[in-house]
Amino acid sequence: MSVPRRQPRQLPPISNLPPLPAPFVGRDEEIADTHQRLTDHVTVLVHDPEGRPHGYGTSQLAISYGHLYTLHYQLIWLFDCGQETDPARLADRVEKETERLSEAFEKSLGEPLDGPTAADWLFIYDNVAEPDGIRRHFPEGNARILVTSRFTGTWDERERVCVGPLGRAESVRLLKENMSLDQLQAAHLADTFGGHPKQIVRAGEAVLAGRVTAEEIATVVEIAWLAPPQRRAGVPDGVRTSLRSCLLRSAVCRDSGSYGRFTEALRRRTTGIVPRDVLTSDMTMAERVDVLLDAVFEQEDPAALRVLADAVEEETESSGSGRQMAATVRRIVDELLEDQRGTSAPPTPLAHHPARARSLPPPRSVPEPTAEKEYPFFFTSWHNRDADGDEVQYFHQLLEKEVAVKLPARLGKTGFLDWNMEPGTKWESLLVEAIRTTRILVPLITEDYFTREWCRREWAVMVQRMANVDAAQSQEPIAILPVFWVRPMEGWRTPEDFGLYQHRVRWDGEKAYDGHVYDLVRDKGQPLTEYVRSLVRAMVKAAATPLPQLDRHKVMRVPLAFRDVNESSR
Repeated sequence: MSVPRRQPRQLPPISNLPPLPAPFVGRDEEIADTHQRLTDHVTVLVHDPEGRPHGYGTSQLAISYGHLYTLHYQLIWLFDCGQETDPARLADRVEKETERLSEAFEKSLGEPLDGPTAADWLFIYDNVAEPDGIRRHFPEGNARILVTSRFTGTWDERERVCVGPLGRAESVRLLKENMSLDQLQAAHLADTFGGHPKQIVRAGEAVLAGRVTAEEIATVVEIAWLAPPQRRAGVPDGVRTSLRSCLLRSAVCRDSGSYGRFTEALRRRTTGIVPRDVLTSDMTMAERVDVLLDAVFEQEDPAALRVLADAVEEETESSGSGRQMAATVRRIVDELLEDQRGTSAPPTPLAHHPARARSLPPPRSVPEPTAEKEYPFFFTSWHNRDADGDEVQYFHQLLEKEVAVKLPARLGKTGFLDWNMEPGTKWESLLVEAIRTTRILVPLITEDYFTREWCRREWAVMVQRMANVDAAQSQEPIAILPVFWVRPMEGWRTPEDFGLYQHRVRWDGEKAYDGHVYDLVRDKGQPLTEYVRSLVRAMVKAAATPLPQLDRHKVMRVPLAFRDVNESSR
């Protein structure tokens, strides 16, 4: 690439970097630290503090870095990953943005974008939900890669920059310099918002415009802190969390267009539910969903919930995908309405939708820890996707029914289905509790299983638990019984971690099944029955050897499995 002369702060000709954020930026030390780490490493992760309820400006820092260090790069391109957790949708986002980059490259230089990237190129992968999973989308070559996320995954600390709250002194200084506020006003706002950049800058702009005083803002915020959250009486937090998780994973939150059509469908059906500023304000998709759910749960008429489910189904049918999530939204709404009428017990987050009910009982999830804990005997782990969701649930139910008959009562009879988990929600705590206590992991193996962050974590936790067994024990416990749900294609390289455990199912002289178990489930019949019986025999046999639990706080610290496959995918 030829190197044109540019003025300081002028972006390179091939760039889609948004304009520099408002002058209230600060973060001089973090931006300088980011540049130093990008000098020493090819990839750097800019992330929020662990366990904080909201972000502290990682995207703004990445954009500011691109503008401040523009002369170091001859190409800067931003990929907005939109907090997408579905691998197929994420790949589609990256692919579309890569096509735009290719068009801009060829238009600017008159030649196609081909071959490895250069060291003076900067790629920014913004709003990444799973930092480990994004690696497979990195291009070949030496381009510097900057990732922003609320999570750290298993990234090396040397390749990470944490963006926490602004310090009080820095907040006061920047408010005085950029918003023309006096010392007292600046101090009021700095103390009110606890160092959150976006809240501070919006409040500063409002004060500067004369719409409100700093004292009035502080008073209103203090009142809001004291007020209880507005929730409809009788709506458990777990139900709201479940509904929020499903909406974010559904077709209605795929992008701004789908969300716009969804909210318009709501407005056609009723009035007064959808706030008019949801689409025009500077909100993430998760924030939009939170505002919408607040509005829905504030309604006195329970029909608002039914309208919500109707609108989700309308957009789902229009897009042709996401039917599983739409059905789950409908199920949650139906159970909530029934519960409010007093006709049923409180809904179970992972209960099966009535429309999909079969002759078997629905899968049971792990209850919240209580004084008398009932741990799941087995844990079905899989790469969540709509295409085979029904078959996975049916297979899990078959295992539960067979286990209930064959397993001694003292070992418990519950199963846990890793279904529709979303990091950062209550589902995560349920999953952590289940994987650290379960006796058997039944992973449904597909090629993409080995690249899914939670699948990798579940596998790694069970390996760690086996490793924690006293070395003097005569027999290592068997805790992982893989099921080849869809066998990897010919020529695919087996991860080293997997090779040690892929033959753990004991067939007791029977010929092992060498096809796709998904085909057995789809066809049903006697071959499926025989397979389930053989698998449960192996599970019960393995349970004769105890397996220690893992401390809850260690679950998220265990290094993810299958590192060789994920590192080579770059």
